Amino acid sequence: MMPMLIFDLDGTLIDSRADLAKAVNLARADFGLTTLSLDDVVSMVGDGVYNLMRRAVPGLAKPEDVEKAVAAMQRHYREHLLDETCLYPGVAETLAALKSDWRLAVVTNKPEAAARHICDALGIGDLLDALVGGGRCPHLKPRPEPLLLALEMADASAVGSWMIGDHRTDLGSAAAADLKACFCAYGFGVQDDQRADAVIQSFPDLLKVVNRAS
Repeated sequence: MMPMLIFDLDGTLIDSRADLAKAVNLARADFGLTTLSLDDVVSMVGDGVYNLMRRAVPGLAKPEDVEKAVAAMQRHYREHLLDETCLYPGVAETLAALKSDWRLAVVTNKPEAAARHICDALGIGDLLDALVGGGRCPHLKPRPEPLLLALEMADASAVGSWMIGDHRTDLGSAAAADLKACFCAYGFGVQDDQRADAVIQSFPDLLKVVNRAS
């Protein structure tokens, strides 16, 4: 079996900050709240849409209120998810170069339908052997289950496989699944105290990392 490169989506393959912020602020407006800055919204991203909206709309005491906020954000995001979202430089070319030697997957805490639509629209969907989004597994990253599911879906070997992402949840999930971890320093997540076997400053740098390790 071939090993796999598992990629986070937001902050790793795509720069989606503006569209995420727009959707969050439109949802906040539904609750009568003012607009947050781009940096404020970005600082809330990375732990799934429910945690995002708990942070973005303070005072959601009841589960039904959280559900309402999440539904509002997801509705607005569906309408704007490709307004400004784009691939980071070199992503398409690098994925194509890696395809012959690796299984490729996206594992994201973003809802799967949105993730698949973005990957297809930006021309990388056909390069993926698996895509696992939020809602496919009972648990999100940093739990290992979404990564293990991606390996299973693509009949890939965990031995020699990598998780590549820009956030502590990506690195935590790699550790939990016993995979190598690569931190994308160009993204908009945070590493915190999570271990990384490699750090890259741009996506094409990944070619050197995995070629050196193989």
